[in-house]
Amino acid sequence: HPPHMSCRAAWLIGACCLIAGFSSLGLPVSSVEPPAASSDSGRGHAPASSHGSAPQPLRFWHLTDVHLNLWHSARADVRDMCRSAAPSAERRPGSFGHFNCDPAPDGLLRLAVARMAEAEPAPSAILLGGDDHGHVPPSRDGASALSASRRAVASALAAAFPSVPVLPALGNHDTWPYFTAGEAAGSAFAELAELYGGHLAPAQRRHLASRGYYCHRLSRRGGGGGAQPE
Repeated sequence: HPPHMSCRAAWLIGACCLIAGFSSLGLPVSSVEPPAASSDSGRGHAPASSHGSAPQPLRFWHLTDVHLNLWHSARADVRDMCRSAAPSAERRPGSFGHFNCDPAPDGLLRLAVARMAEAEPAPSAILLGGDDHGHVPPSRDGASALSASRRAVASALAAAFPSVPVLPALGNHDTWPYFTAGEAAGSAFAELAELYGGHLAPAQRRHLASRGYYCHRLSRRGGGGGAQPE
């Protein structure tokens, strides 16, 4: 890491799909501070703000690829990603799940979010990377299952971080059929705006609902929002 960047260790949990890309359920809170500036005497100092005190560092959680299986069962078959019943006890997940199976919302997700809140209860924002929905029984898959997974993640975050902005992005597993984009993904965009748009400026909330992208300016003072772009 650069000398002005400090990161705490990750809290890693869950199935292999929970660490898709570069993140796990608990990528660490990051503190980004300006590099020390050299004075004439050679001693470093942090630049003061126009208000007479140094700006607060931005701190955030990055949560991505939760991949919930709302029908996860303790009697499921780990060789089928816990989507069907196991033929024998040795093929069932253990008490803490199995790396080949996506988690249930009242299990690993709840535990991971609780650990996040313990480590940093008041981040500047939570960056939600998408793919809330996981590998589920084919008979259960569909638009309503994706919506239920989105709402389960939103509920867990709202309970642990009630006043923290959650800034969502759409993943390839967040639309039905999978990989849907553009206007065809409109219902998913609209639901993200419904669930998380309360911290966005009205125009940006409309952009999220209709286009799937938006801007949100984080303030170094007070941790939340500041003047937002319209």
